[in-house]
Amino acid sequence: MTNRIALAAIGGAHGIRGELRLKLFTDSADNLARHKSVFVNGRAMQLQSAKASGKTTIARLAGVNDRSAAEALRGSLIEVDRGGLPPLGEGEY
Repeated sequence: MTNRIALAAIGGAHGIRGELRLKLFTDSADNLARHKSVFVNGRAMQLQSAKASGKTTIARLAGVNDRSAAEALRGSLIEVDRGGLPPLGEGEY
């Protein structure tokens, strides 16, 4: 059993500089952006930015510097440690 929670899935590349299009599993890009350390395919990575862009979210990960590297991550989950999440409010799950 893992102690990680998926906050987004990588939909593909955005542009040529390694930015990623994300499908969020959380309410907003801000909820993802507050996490600087994330896991992609079980590998720890640094989240440099995550911002809303129309109906999608655009993110940048350290070390993903071109379109080919971004496309290689298509379909991967962006996860965080469960302990890094804020406590749930009443009626939340």
